[in-house]
Amino acid sequence: MRLIERLASFNRKERFYLIGWALGNQQFTLSSSFRQELGEVLGLSIPVDAYAAMDYHLDWIYASLFLSAESARSGPYENQGQIGATQEDVDLLVAFELADQTHLVMLEAKGATGWTNAQLAHKAGRLRAIFAEDGRTWELVTRHFIIASPAPSAKLVCDTWPAWMTPKPQGKPLWLQMPMPATLQRVTRCDPTGCASVSGKYWTVVP
Repeated sequence: MRLIERLASFNRKERFYLIGWALGNQQFTLSSSFRQELGEVLGLSIPVDAYAAMDYHLDWIYASLFLSAESARSGPYENQGQIGATQEDVDLLVAFELADQTHLVMLEAKGATGWTNAQLAHKAGRLRAIFAEDGRTWELVTRHFIIASPAPSAKLVCDTWPAWMTPKPQGKPLWLQMPMPATLQRVTRCDPTGCASVSGKYWTVVP
């Protein structure tokens, strides 16, 4: 199997198939506008048939890379720390071939809530174990990491991340602006005066 075929074979997320079925887009084909915006950030031309998957497990990424590189070997395989047996994932995975390279684009998205540095530092550690510090572990594979949000985050601490996740000269992750309505609201528990309270016996709606 080619790498992208391996990635597709591990995609067992019911939500992926449910949304594709419900929206009449079972292949999760990327829109032309998204491909253009993503391509501008990466400096690449994203093909129409790029593979896309949501909530894609890091274990599946590693297994796909390993099995594509070691296709002649049969398991079981020694686990050297790359398989965590957890649900840790990337929000969106995009994979495509250009020339002799397979590009893996991993997007982390936040809209109504923010990231925590601890969460992203742990994920960066997992990605370092998979791709190494310079990201050149796997021959003919180019990896990219992108933050997607309505506005850039000024509070990300990424000085311990692998170098390939924070490319020079900026030294921070690539960023893609994700559109979200400005009129969104949320429900919160509160006290009788409307002040937020985790133990409040009332609730209210806030922007």
